[in-house]
Amino acid sequence: MSTTNNGNWQAPLYYILAVAGLAGTWAQAVGYLDAGFLGGNLLFWKETLATPASTFIVVDIFVLGAAVFVLMFAEGRRLGIGTPWLWGYFLGSMLIGISCFVPLFLAHRQRVLHTRHPEQNTAPTGADLIAVGLAVLLALGMVGYSLMNIPA
Repeated sequence: MSTTNNGNWQAPLYYILAVAGLAGTWAQAVGYLDAGFLGGNLLFWKETLATPASTFIVVDIFVLGAAVFVLMFAEGRRLGIGTPWLWGYFLGSMLIGISCFVPLFLAHRQRVLHTRHPEQNTAPTGADLIAVGLAVLLALGMVGYSLMNIPA
């Protein structure tokens, strides 16, 4: 174990990703609100599944989401994160945005882990740092694209 205290860098990054996920997705979702709850949902899913590429992304996100929820509930129970928190993250993911609420769960998880093991160094190095940096930059780039292309 490292004696360097670099284990607290993840939670702030997860919070940034949660805010970015909320901003980037809801910048596109607001256009559906005018159609009402039911009409907006019908239109959203019709447009979401309109092309093979968009269907690919939907299937990819739903399968990834299912795996993340299995992990979230198992890890949450293991760490003693309360049922209301876990269900809040799940329902928030389903109703508001998985790109917001899964990072919030991960930040919560990281805070618990850091409290229990503050001596652990979890900072990525080398190629891991490149992969993490690339993933974060790509995600933030897509959020930027979404915010610059808000439907009228």
